[in-house]
Amino acid sequence: MGAVGVDKVKMIGVYTKNFSLYHDIIDAINARGLEFVVLSKPDRVQSRVGVVITSSLEKGNIACKHVVAADNFRTVNNALDKALQILRGKERYREIVIGVDPGEYPGVALLGDGEVIQTWCVSSPSAAVTLVEEIVHGYDADKKIIRVGHGSRVHRDRILRCLTCVDVVIEIVDETKTSPQTGFSREERNKQAAVKIGGTPGRRFGKSGVRKPTKGEIRNVQRKSRILSKGKITISEETARRVLEGKISLEEAIEEK
Repeated sequence: MGAVGVDKVKMIGVYTKNFSLYHDIIDAINARGLEFVVLSKPDRVQSRVGVVITSSLEKGNIACKHVVAADNFRTVNNALDKALQILRGKERYREIVIGVDPGEYPGVALLGDGEVIQTWCVSSPSAAVTLVEEIVHGYDADKKIIRVGHGSRVHRDRILRCLTCVDVVIEIVDETKTSPQTGFSREERNKQAAVKIGGTPGRRFGKSGVRKPTKGEIRNVQRKSRILSKGKITISEETARRVLEGKISLEEAIEEK
C-alpha cells in the first residue's frame, strides 16, 4: 500500500553505484507505488527531493540534508520506511503500534503515531512472529505496543507464545468491531483487520497467560498432518503440541517423521 501523509511536493531520491542495492531499493519503492527520482550525480540533488537513499559508503557524498544509508538497516524496506518517516517530518516516532490479525494467513499492520506506515498479509503465524520481531528491533520509538486480535484462538495463542520473549507491551484486542467490509480479497481483509486491531486499545496480556493446548487442538493438528502428507504421516501428540506452541511449523513436524 502507498504511504500515508507524505509531503506531496518532496519525494525520494535514489543514488548508489552498488548495482544489487540499487535494484533492491527500486523494487521496494515500486512495490509501494511511490514516486522517486534517480540521481545521476551525488552533488546534484533537485529541490523536489526531500531525502536520498544510498549506501553507507556513498552517504557522505550526497548533497542533501536528509540521507538514509539502506545497508545500515535490517532490510531495504526498513530503510524506505525511515525515508518516508523523514518526508512526513518525523525524525522519531513517539509511538509505534503493531496490529496482528491472527489466522492461517495473518494480517500485520504497522502504525506510527496513529498513521498507517505499512501493511502485510503473511504466509503463516510463524512468519507473522518473525515480521513482528523485525519491526520491534528495526524501528526507533519512545513507546512500542503489539496488539493481537482475540479471534482464531489456536493461531492467536501460537503467536502469543512466540512473542513472550519480546520485551514489548502486548495487548489482546476484541475483534468484534474490527471485521472489514465484504467485497475485498482475503489478503486485503486481513490487512484491514490488522489496521483496525492496531488502532484499538486492548487488555494487557500477561506473559504467563497463554493457556496449554487442548486435546481437541492437538488432534486437529494431527489431522492436518495427515491431510498435508496425503495420508502418509500422523505426527505424535508431543510433536503436535510443539507445533501449537510455535516451536516448529507443521511442515517441519512432518519432515521430522
